[in-house]
Amino acid sequence: MSLDDQIKQLSQLILKNKNAIVFTGAGISTESGIPDYRSPGSGAWEKYDSSIVSIPGFLRDPSQYYEYALEMYPIRAGAKPNVAHLFLAKLEKVGLIEGVITQNVDGLHLMAGNTNVHELHGSIRQASCLQCGQIYMMDDIISRVREGENPPICKYFQGEECNGLIKPTAVFFGEGLPTVPWASSVDKSKETSLMIVIGSSLQVSPANSLPDVALNTGSDLAIIDLLDTPFDSRASVKIEDRAVLVCERLGHLLGL
Repeated sequence: MSLDDQIKQLSQLILKNKNAIVFTGAGISTESGIPDYRSPGSGAWEKYDSSIVSIPGFLRDPSQYYEYALEMYPIRAGAKPNVAHLFLAKLEKVGLIEGVITQNVDGLHLMAGNTNVHELHGSIRQASCLQCGQIYMMDDIISRVREGENPPICKYFQGEECNGLIKPTAVFFGEGLPTVPWASSVDKSKETSLMIVIGSSLQVSPANSLPDVALNTGSDLAIIDLLDTPFDSRASVKIEDRAVLVCERLGHLLGL
């Protein structure tokens, strides 16, 4: 089946169901300048050891994580929503999708205008003290690290100085998912009649169980990703092309 035929098939599924839920991963944000994790030759885990974003690795040497964060932060801070993010915001606005479930921590779906966003892995926009829970803006934490405070330590006073270690509120490997976004995502996956996966290789547990939840309740599944996924054979349509290209063409077909 040609790319045009696949995109036409997906547009028909969207119009037929009108209550799709979209599940996104790092691949939707690559053309906003944020590297994904697993693409051969460009994935972040080819340059860095992924243990730096695991709880054991972070607690063992938080300064190593903040060195990585210093390099990545200008990229994340300067990133803007791309065509794919903006397309999903339009789909929600006109009532063709129920919202977005995302593994991403970049906040670009909210910036694009989606209002119903379930951030499964938290957000890189804030940080918190592991000891007292005090919330900080990540901009301020990165400024402190840039000035030489690595790792940054909590200076919140509650009778006495806390001195706890500060960590981004993004979920690291080995941490549980935030309860509310996870429960909402499971509910949405059970209720939808179409799940559209964009830019996720569906390798990270437990988020990668959501397509299975949708399929087991009778949902269609569509996947847009350059890499193979464990769900390709169960998808009604699998499109192996760039998310921005596919979304741009979908937008034209749907009159958006």
